[in-house]
Amino acid sequence: MKMNNMKKRNKILLFLLAVFVLVLLTEPVTHLLHRTADRLLYNNYHHYVSCADLPTLTEVEAVVAAHGDTVAQIQAVDPADVEFVIDSATCPGKGSIVIYYASHTQSEQIQALLPDKTFYGIPVTLINR
Repeated sequence: MKMNNMKKRNKILLFLLAVFVLVLLTEPVTHLLHRTADRLLYNNYHHYVSCADLPTLTEVEAVVAAHGDTVAQIQAVDPADVEFVIDSATCPGKGSIVIYYASHTQSEQIQALLPDKTFYGIPVTLINR
């Protein structure tokens, strides 16, 4: 009986080790650990789109200009705490949107104003500060 329990324990440990290695190997592609930490620890959302796949800065500026009313609604969630920024520094010539906020409630209000996990097709990062 003791031998069976030890074999079961070893199989479980081997399985957990395999899952751990799989998660580590796929992290650069899936960002599973980063996404989990972002959501559970920091109340953030990062798009994790590579620089090569980001739209040009000109495209980002055009979309933001075309949807100025939505930008104003997002900033109106709390003018003292919410900041809407075009990120042009991370990837030269490319852009994305970064929205800063101060609470989980503000995050929910901002997300309700976005059509999806993007700003009209532009990748968005939401940062709780």
